[in-house]
Formats: sequence, C-alpha cells, structure tokens
Amino acid sequence: KKRRETMSRRINLIGVCAISGLCILLLFASHRFTSNSYTTEYFKPRERNANLRLLNAHKFYGDFFLWRFEESVNDTKRFRYAVANSTVTIEDVLNYQRSRIADEMAEFEYPNGQFNNDASKLTDLTPETGGQPMRSIIITTWRSGSTFLGDILNAMPGNYYHYEPLLDFDIVQIRGPPNDRIAIHNLKHLLKCDYNEMESYLDFGRTHNYLFSHNTRLWRHCRLFPHFCYEPKFLGPFCKLFPLQSMKVVRLRASLVQPLLEDER
Repeated sequence: KKRRETMSRRINLIGVCAISGLCILLLFASHRFTSNSYTTEYFKPRERNANLRLLNAHKFYGDFFLWRFEESVNDTKRFRYAVANSTVTIEDVLNYQRSRIADEMAEFEYPNGQFNNDASKLTDLTPETGGQPMRSIIITTWRSGSTFLGDILNAMPGNYYHYEPLLDFDIVQIRGPPNDRIAIHNLKHLLKCDYNEMESYLDFGRTHNYLFSHNTRLWRHCRLFPHFCYEPKFLGPFCKLFPLQSMKVVRLRASLVQPLLEDER
C-alpha cells in the first residue's frame, strides 16, 4: 500500500512538472509571437518623433539611391552623387519610384478591352498621366482574414496600398452620422491620391507607423526620408505614380460605401 502511495505521488509530481513546463513553453512562445507583431503596440501611441531615429539611414543611402536610379534608366540622366539624404529631393524619389514601377509592370498583362477597361499601357493607368488606376477595395470586419488578403493584393506589381485608412477613428464600427461623412470624405480623397484636408489621418500616422508600414512601396522611402513621409506634397504625387491601388476597410458599414463603389471615377 505504501509503495502504491509513493508511486502515485511520483506520478502526480511528474504530471505537475510536465504541465508546468508546457505552460512555461506556451508563455514563452506567446511572448515571442506578440513581440514580433504589430498587435502589442497596435493601440498604444508612440512618441511623435520616434521615427526620426531612422534619419541615420541616410548616411549610406544617398550614393546608393542615385546610383541605382542612374542604372535603371541606363544613364540617360546624370545626377551628382548625394552625400546625405538632405540633398535628395522629392522629385528624385519620384523619378526613382517611377522607374521601379516601369520595371515591375514590364510583364504585366493589361486589360486591353477586357473587363470594360481599355488600358493597354502603363500611362493609361497612372493618375499622373491622366490615366485611371485599377482599384480594389476590401470592405469587411475584424478577424476576417482581410489583412492576409490585403497583403496578397499588395503583392501585385505597381500596387499602392491604403491600409486601414480609418485607423484614426479608433475602435468603432461607423454606422451613420456624425462620422460617416468624414469617413467617406477620407476614402474619396485617398482613392484620388489627395492628401490635403487629411490632418487627422496624417497626424495619426506620425505616431503609429503601422498606418503606412503595410504599404511597402511607400514605407521603404518613409524609413529613409521620414521628413517627406507625412507631407501631402510628397504623398499625393507619389501615390499618382501607381497603376494599381488597393484599400482595406473594416470600420465602415458596406451600405455606407455603396455610392463610392458605384462611382466609376
């Protein structure tokens, strides 16, 4: 009997140790996961100028940036090498990105009459040349897999991604007045690459990097030139370079977006 009790205690002790070890492993794995995702600081504002630490990225970027641009246009334009990114202008960035988009779209199959779209070349789709971009809008709700779908659309060549453009409204489902008018106004402005009268949106982005970080083609420049990143005079022309645009919205009821979806412009 005593032997049975001793064996039982040992088994219980082993069981407790095993469960404790498993809990510790799960806690460690959970910590590793959350520390590498946006969710840990998703709703916690950062210091307004925290992203200015990225300014140091310019130290070895000036020459690289202009060298890559010259290479991509086969030396048809010559630029003096920059010592720091303070010598790189908005126009330099636009020229560089314009060249990258042309490279991305080299093998793109244009609609050419399909899907009621006559676009047959890049300039037919870029707003800066008077073209009409191909727009994709995801209207859904939280925890629906929309972030994954949005990233798939963003993998398309020449795509500009408006990620969660209503983030500055906080955790709300906009169903009507008073927020619906402002929300629709913001969506229309973004789809037209107009960042004027978007102060709340841009102010939110200055303290919450994830507003723009999903837009990978924009964010690579924001990291290197943060003094351009939240300026309408940069964002508008930059956005108008892109032939494809996508947007993911979870804070607005689909019924409120219907007029926007029916607008062929």
